[in-house]
Amino acid sequence: MNSNSHNPAIQTSDSSYEILTLLVKVSRPVGWITAPLVFSIGLFYSGAKLAPLSVLQILLLSFPYCILLYGTNDIYDYKSDTLNPRKTSIKLDPKYHFIVKKSSSFVALVLVIGSLITLNLSNILATVSLLFFSYYYSAPPLRLKERPPLDSFSNGVLFFIVFSMGWSFGKGVFDIPAKIYFVSGCVMGIHSFSTVMDYTIDKGVGDRTFAVVFGKRTASAFALVLFISTLMFSKIERASINCYIAFCSLLFLIASIFPSERLAFLLFKLVFTGFVATAVIFLVSYL
Repeated sequence: MNSNSHNPAIQTSDSSYEILTLLVKVSRPVGWITAPLVFSIGLFYSGAKLAPLSVLQILLLSFPYCILLYGTNDIYDYKSDTLNPRKTSIKLDPKYHFIVKKSSSFVALVLVIGSLITLNLSNILATVSLLFFSYYYSAPPLRLKERPPLDSFSNGVLFFIVFSMGWSFGKGVFDIPAKIYFVSGCVMGIHSFSTVMDYTIDKGVGDRTFAVVFGKRTASAFALVLFISTLMFSKIERASINCYIAFCSLLFLIASIFPSERLAFLLFKLVFTGFVATAVIFLVSYL
């Protein structure tokens, strides 16, 4: 490898359009909707309405935030990605690492400024926490993604943080109902289940994921237990949400019995699609 490939002083010849295209690719457009949906759920559930500052944070949590989240992942996963035959589209060339780091730093700065101008301590603390967990999920020395079960736990925490950012526009963090903690646990389960579909590849390249450390059946069963517990004890009253939780429980039960990686991949798509549909149904009820 060229010794200048990591030198920030070395500029690539790529145009602004090509760099933007790279950042869009790195940010995983399919993920742009997730954080804004969770934020919006917290916002409307708290009784707050859309306002300029909340709209700003929703926008920042889409494409910009995903540059930081996934870009950090691609930088520190570069070596394992080169060994992963499924990572055909995202193998971030080291010559672009500085660009992605610089862009991520800018995004972090804008997110912090966006929270500071709310003059809302809960929102500011949540934003700083979001940046901390988003970065150290992939980056050393913590690199939570390779410390099961902290990898799944941190994903549940990220859900709770984004929810609380929206919630802070209407109520205080100590007013968040217990059912949201249960839902955060469900997100932990979804993450543990997501590691099943890449089990063979992750094990082959030496990545320590939930499924690699604890086994494919355990990863699915862990998700199943969290979802069943939520269905039984969270006291969620909305039929659409309970139907989604029951639906996912069935999928995790199937995966626990038949721990096929290909099957897990298909089931995960159903879990994600169901989440988006359920979130949209929830939000429409507040319009």
